[in-house]
Amino acid sequence: MYFVWVPNLPDPDRRADQPRVIDPSADVATLRADLADLCYDELVSAWHSSDRRLASESDLCRRSALVALRGLVLDEVERRSPWRYRRWLRRGGPTRTHRRLPG
Repeated sequence: MYFVWVPNLPDPDRRADQPRVIDPSADVATLRADLADLCYDELVSAWHSSDRRLASESDLCRRSALVALRGLVLDEVERRSPWRYRRWLRRGGPTRTHRRLPG
């Protein structure tokens, strides 16, 4: 299973229509490296895209992999900006009504 999305704000060095691809079933070290390569806006895009994907995924193994990936996305956001992450959690955290990560 691969998680594919076109970032909201693509990297200027990449073609605008070229999607990012992350395999949620990859090992944790690979996922962490893939997420570290994303810019902040791509992390936000990945969070929201994974939310939509999780809502539509019925396979338990795939749902589990997506949940693990989402945890790693949150870890990366916290690593980059702990104060923004804490502020975001104080405001209610990752819910469907909060469509943007702290910025």
